[in-house]
Amino acid sequence: MRPQLGNNNLQIQGFMNNGQAVDMAAAAWINEPKEMKGDPAAQAAIQQIHDIMLQHRLTVNISIQAKQGEERGSWPKIGSWNLFPNRKPEDQPQQPPQQNYQQPPQQQQWQQQPAPQQQPQQAWQQPQQQPAPWQR
Repeated sequence: MRPQLGNNNLQIQGFMNNGQAVDMAAAAWINEPKEMKGDPAAQAAIQQIHDIMLQHRLTVNISIQAKQGEERGSWPKIGSWNLFPNRKPEDQPQQPPQQNYQQPPQQQQWQQQPAPQQQPQQAWQQPQQQPAPWQR
């Protein structure tokens, strides 16, 4: 089953590889309790929660803290991220069907045509005048 929530652009302070921050991804699922595993009502509730999150563009914020030392309140935050609702596969934009694609007509390769042979120039001649249509 695809996770309902996720974020593929995470980094944790101090988590480095050769001095560079490491890109991480997180995924989350909305789960029913073990005693309701496979229950259609529980599955419908999960679907409804996911639909509401998508409709209202709701996110879940996750904050990670790591215990440091023995002091009671020594839990500095090492990361905080939003998890976004993933779109359902049927909501993803689909590629147009391949069978409807038609190859464009092949274009003619441009070929240089030989320059037209020029006629030898003749002496200038007076154009012949035609009578106007109303004079015919």
